[in-house]
Amino acid sequence: MSLPSLAALRAFDAAARLGSFKAAADALNVSATAISHHIRGLEAQTGVVLFLRGTRQVSLTDEGRQLSEATDFAFSRIEATLDVLCVAENTLTISTTPAFASLWLAPRIQSFEEQHPSIHIRTVSSTGVVDLQRDRTIDIAIRYGGKERSRDDSLVLRESVGAFGSPDYIERLEDLPRAEFINTAWMSKDLKHISWTDWFAAAEYEPIKDTKVREFLQEQEVLQAGLAGQGLILLSNVLAGDMVARGWLLPYRPDIRLEGLVYRVIAGPQKSDSKNLKVFMAWLTKEMDSPEMPLEAVAF
Repeated sequence: MSLPSLAALRAFDAAARLGSFKAAADALNVSATAISHHIRGLEAQTGVVLFLRGTRQVSLTDEGRQLSEATDFAFSRIEATLDVLCVAENTLTISTTPAFASLWLAPRIQSFEEQHPSIHIRTVSSTGVVDLQRDRTIDIAIRYGGKERSRDDSLVLRESVGAFGSPDYIERLEDLPRAEFINTAWMSKDLKHISWTDWFAAAEYEPIKDTKVREFLQEQEVLQAGLAGQGLILLSNVLAGDMVARGWLLPYRPDIRLEGLVYRVIAGPQKSDSKNLKVFMAWLTKEMDSPEMPLEAVAF
């Protein structure tokens, strides 16, 4: 069977959603007679009754309900795709880690959008590495990794790792052995894991007997535990910086900082000459070099 006309399917979809031929006619700016004509033609073509006609309203038959589900899904997908196509040119999609997206990028992105309201930023967070050559939906990748700089890197943000706690917790902490220690459970075998053992060694503390370290899978969870006053957290200055700037976290022993890894900014090939991409990269460079958020150490 050949597909019915788009006009007939639109008339049917509107009548099915609104429960009235007249309401469908008003919605599509046509006459009720035109709606009725389209639907009768659709019923003749399919060989099934799609509506039970009442005096003032209509109701779907079982067959009509099946077709309504299909047309609703199809037209919704078409509308969504058209929306995407309309905004794609002014949308920059950024791939980065969940922690960087929520703790570094999110607090700053409103500032960018206020300065550049025509550019929309879409963030895709994942711990996986995106292949920018294959995945053309990603315009910029902010990756976390080793210290060596790649030829593809546009910007590099270096981190250091230190101990932080809520102001109340640090004020109450009388002695380090009494502290609760919190860290991220490092899942990647390819990246250096910085632990409380490393911090104790750098601080020249003797190992604390029966030290228990509570671990979370995500840095965001570690930070939330610190904000809640549950203990001292070991965290990157890049991720903790915004909370320190707001006074919600304080560094503990700010003289002790461990060399961490780096965040690399890599632009995808599909928008390399895009004006919007250049605008965003200029803003990102300024933010990464901001005196309020220095590259080497925040609040250390």
